[in-house]
Amino acid sequence: MSDSPTRIQILDDTTANQIAAGEVVERPAAVVKELVENSLDAGASRVLVELQEGGKYLIRVTDDGCGMGSADAVLALQRHATSKIATADDLFRITTMGFRGEALPSIASVSALTLTTRLADSPPEASGIELRCLGGTVEEVFDVGARTGTSITVENLFYNVPARLKFLKSTSTEVGHIVELVQRFSLSYPEVAFRLTHDDREIFTTPGNGGALDACVYVFGREIARQLAPLAYQSGSVQIAGFIGMPPTLRNTRAGQHTFVNRRFIRNKAVTRALDEAYKSVQTLHGSRLYPPAVIQIAIDPSLVDVNVSPTKTEVRFTREGEVYSSVHHAVREALLSGGLVATLGDKPSRAAVNEDHSFAAALLSVPSRFPVHTRANEFATPFRPAESDSGQCPDLSDPFEDKDGGVTLAPEYLPHPNPLLGKEREPDEATVETSSTFNSQLSTFNSQGADYRGRTASSVRILGQTRNTYILAQTDTALLVIDQHIAHERVLYERLVMATQGGGVAVQPLLLPFTLELNRREAMVVEKRLDELRLAGFELEPFGGDAFMVRSVPASVARKSLKAQGTAEAVLREIIEEMVEKTVSRKLLLPTEEVLITASCKMAVKAGDPLTFEEMEVLIADLFASENPYTCPHGRPIILEMSNGELDRKFGR
Repeated sequence: MSDSPTRIQILDDTTANQIAAGEVVERPAAVVKELVENSLDAGASRVLVELQEGGKYLIRVTDDGCGMGSADAVLALQRHATSKIATADDLFRITTMGFRGEALPSIASVSALTLTTRLADSPPEASGIELRCLGGTVEEVFDVGARTGTSITVENLFYNVPARLKFLKSTSTEVGHIVELVQRFSLSYPEVAFRLTHDDREIFTTPGNGGALDACVYVFGREIARQLAPLAYQSGSVQIAGFIGMPPTLRNTRAGQHTFVNRRFIRNKAVTRALDEAYKSVQTLHGSRLYPPAVIQIAIDPSLVDVNVSPTKTEVRFTREGEVYSSVHHAVREALLSGGLVATLGDKPSRAAVNEDHSFAAALLSVPSRFPVHTRANEFATPFRPAESDSGQCPDLSDPFEDKDGGVTLAPEYLPHPNPLLGKEREPDEATVETSSTFNSQLSTFNSQGADYRGRTASSVRILGQTRNTYILAQTDTALLVIDQHIAHERVLYERLVMATQGGGVAVQPLLLPFTLELNRREAMVVEKRLDELRLAGFELEPFGGDAFMVRSVPASVARKSLKAQGTAEAVLREIIEEMVEKTVSRKLLLPTEEVLITASCKMAVKAGDPLTFEEMEVLIADLFASENPYTCPHGRPIILEMSNGELDRKFGR
């Protein structure tokens, strides 16, 4: 065997770290993600993220977590050094945000990094430690006076990788990615106070009072938060919590949809499909290009999910994906059908009402829907100071956020709350509970979610009358209802037609004297292709030569005119055909069966302007409440408008 020179060589640590950085650190937002995840794993209750020039010049993440000792601080910059796992088996039960131990050395290899930390349980006179690295090489290690917790400053990102630097986007684009990232963290960790600044201007903040709905207000704005229906469902090993937007919140993008597994933000096609299908099942024609905002928290046994799939840890694999799909689908559908689809007549809180209550809740309710960028005094100003070497002791670091023991003292609204679904947190004090409960009770007063009317009996609703021969007025024990008679009847008829396609059949009335339907050529071509669907709707037609059809039976409800205002069978059938032709021509394709049924139910229903008797209104409402979805018509329009007794009283100043 000849000793030929080797061409394969082991890369040095600096090169290896830069390769790893190419996978983990693709832009400033990736740096922020890794550092904030470390802060959360350290048990932080406050996290400050500071940026300059979109993070290209400076990123600083400061927390009040457990901190590190000097030995751990040095080890933290070594590749694959971590406190979160010990063996390969631990990879199958990950409970922390980070676990690979490669993010910090990777970041350090492409920047100038400064790490300053102090143990939370260190004595008051103890100092912290500061490490300074350049390009992955530790240049200085010395003692400093520091708060408990950790601060990591990343400067001149990609200074030694110019090829990567030139691919960064504009400052505003990079800041936008970081804002979106911090907002996701705030939704997943509502008990942690987050603050994000850019060039010394505050651009996002949350109170960290533990209220999941409070966090949604800061992320989505007040108006959307008022129209979020809560999710709550458990099946086997899967537990679902969070919020889903009601129909008025639908948007053209998925930017408002956030999914978390054991508090980790993820992207998963099965979860997305479950959300879409559940929404479409109650909002038939809202279309695939409209999406509701959503916060879906999935709690699952860590052994049943693999998070070690992608470098960014945003893709996961479920051992029981079908169970996850079913749980999300059921949670979303039930949230909508249990009141999330009821349109309510609410109003914004009056300025006088807000001024009467100076609590955190009142202040939050008085802000606009979108929070403006504003400048505020830096609460974390000068968090770390160099130690005075001549005295050998740390200087006095007292400030409004630090107690006598050197720890951070938080205002009541910044204290963490327990999260019963996603793990036990530190216990809040009484002041915290009072603040959060005050907020939630006041916000819920203006929340737009209505009552659940499925399965209610007609006796639970008192018919008051009909206005403009279009809307039925009714009263329950808790609210005044305005019901659109046309789309209420349309919903009832549509569900009956759908049941017919599943084998139930629609009651039909054979005609003693069949009538001939004369159509034009275009109408005849469409009808000929849709005879089966029309038969499902109760209309039995057969070709009768040329462009004519013989109508031998019609729906029994139309023949008997269960509601007197309904049109004649021939008039209703012609309206259905005209609508089918119009939609077929405009879309240049044959209508799907579902839309034929929707068109039929719409044309067979009573119309706006048709007078109804009290008996007919009672029958209609009874049929509506017996339907699977009494809240929206097949086109997605609201059927019931609700005004609670409390809201009605407020309108009159009671």
